[in-house]
Amino acid sequence: MKAILKLFSEHGTFIQPEAVTYISTREHPKEFASLLLENLKEYPLVLTLDQIKAIEQTSLVKNLPTLEEPTIKQPINEPQEIATQDVILSEKPPESQIKTEKPPLDEKQKQKIILSKMYSSPSPRDENDEEIEEEYEDPDKDDQITINGEETEKPLIRPVELKKIKGWKPLAKEYAPEIKIIKDVTGNSTCEGTTQDFAKLFKNRYAILHKILQNQRRELMNALPINRIKKSATNDLQLIGIVKSVRTTNNGHRLIEIEDETGEAPLIALKTNPDILQIANEVVLDEIIGVNGKLSKNGDLIIIQNIIFPDISIRHNKQKAEVPICAAFLSDIHMGSKMFLEDQWHAFIKWINGNLGNSRQKDVAGKVKYLVIPGDIVDGIGIYPNQEKELSIKDIYRQYEALALQMQQIPDHISIIIQPGNHDAVRPAEPQPAFAKEIQSLFSGKEVHFVGNPCYFSLHSVEVLSYHGQSLLDYATNVQHLRYNEPIEIMKVMLKKRHLAPIYGGYTPLAPEHLDHMIIDKVPDIFVTGHVHLAALDDYRGVTLINASSWQAQTTYQKMLNFVPDSAKLPIVDLKTGSATTMDFSQQIT
Repeated sequence: MKAILKLFSEHGTFIQPEAVTYISTREHPKEFASLLLENLKEYPLVLTLDQIKAIEQTSLVKNLPTLEEPTIKQPINEPQEIATQDVILSEKPPESQIKTEKPPLDEKQKQKIILSKMYSSPSPRDENDEEIEEEYEDPDKDDQITINGEETEKPLIRPVELKKIKGWKPLAKEYAPEIKIIKDVTGNSTCEGTTQDFAKLFKNRYAILHKILQNQRRELMNALPINRIKKSATNDLQLIGIVKSVRTTNNGHRLIEIEDETGEAPLIALKTNPDILQIANEVVLDEIIGVNGKLSKNGDLIIIQNIIFPDISIRHNKQKAEVPICAAFLSDIHMGSKMFLEDQWHAFIKWINGNLGNSRQKDVAGKVKYLVIPGDIVDGIGIYPNQEKELSIKDIYRQYEALALQMQQIPDHISIIIQPGNHDAVRPAEPQPAFAKEIQSLFSGKEVHFVGNPCYFSLHSVEVLSYHGQSLLDYATNVQHLRYNEPIEIMKVMLKKRHLAPIYGGYTPLAPEHLDHMIIDKVPDIFVTGHVHLAALDDYRGVTLINASSWQAQTTYQKMLNFVPDSAKLPIVDLKTGSATTMDFSQQIT
């Protein structure tokens, strides 16, 4: 058994317990495992029993001696989302009026299909999907990254040579760290994937956001349970519910169905009211909204007059530190990728040690007390198709070892906070717990705090919400006016909805925890995301918004999407003044 586990570990692949049991029942377990590895087109992060059986069906292994298939207890599957029947507001047009010509593809449709492939997650298909797949199935050969079969793995990135700078005394060294974890799933996970777990998750989400809506929005102070709508003495209705379905009708109206613990209610935003229709177009599945409306004449629909999101107060009273220190935000390092920006990274290491920059830049470096790293610290294994062709380090543990070696060059007075992302070796479902002890131990000797994704914490009383940001894609593909390359605008919508990832069954896998850790129940002073490899700063109602760039050049998939990353930039926030700036390591610094 240990030999089998070691064999897969050397290739950077975890293996499910039932898969190990299955392999051990073969006549020659070790040989069978070796043959599986030979026939893997790419090494996944986790090898499943289904993947093994799929390999067995290929002609390459069909002659392998087999045993009678053992009975293995399968894990409980997550319940499927219950489909609901849409309310039809208009008759279908006659067949003679139906156009057979396919509509032209817009950029958002193209991105939707390509990104769904990247995340190995099904997206709603339409009649144009097949055309897009053909268009992108075989990109230009110039875009393909090929490797020689005899190519050896690139050695670990060596530490940069640093010099002691006379007279450079970092101000941050004079202050002890003050880090407080406020909210984190790590050590608090309760889910087992049962139907009851999902029910508890959505009930918790509804209860918290219902309270925020009713207590903070005067338009909903008299909100009724849905089952009391028709008994109401007034026709002016106030409702709070979770969105069960949302779609645009054939006539161009927006139909939304909400539910609470007492019943369901169909709502309609009429196209004759463009302001309300625009707000209705921002509504997504599974979020909690408030509604002001009137019953239609026949009483079977509620005509929307206003949609109220939980949102944050118009002016958040931002907390500030009492000492002149800074926090830097460094996301999406992707150690182990061939596109890792080694020269720019070395420039960052030199700068943070006072070896690079003018006097003002060195002064800022000396004030950095905290380094926050919101996910994707390594490139991982088997995250997207043909990723192995773009890896310089093909063992996931060696990727973490390489990064840990680089982290040793961060000055000792700086506290580092690390959380996982979708490329990292943790469960893919969010909220994600902190890294396992085996990975944490690689970073020993430094002041490193490992937290989950997302996580609330405070730095010298300044409260930070750090989230890697995989659900930015869900928002970009479900809200018409949002774009994947404008993460700050998506973050504003997250704060407006007070939820990081409401959509169940989208690109972002969600774990059915009994408490919804994705709710933004506490308004942060700083809200930071990564994931989209862009550098951006802004402010929303007093909350500093940061998308924290990356340290990886353009990948093949990004090239297919015509997406150009904005890499090697480091957002920095002065915790005493609240001001934010960016150090640009993509340009040469002298």
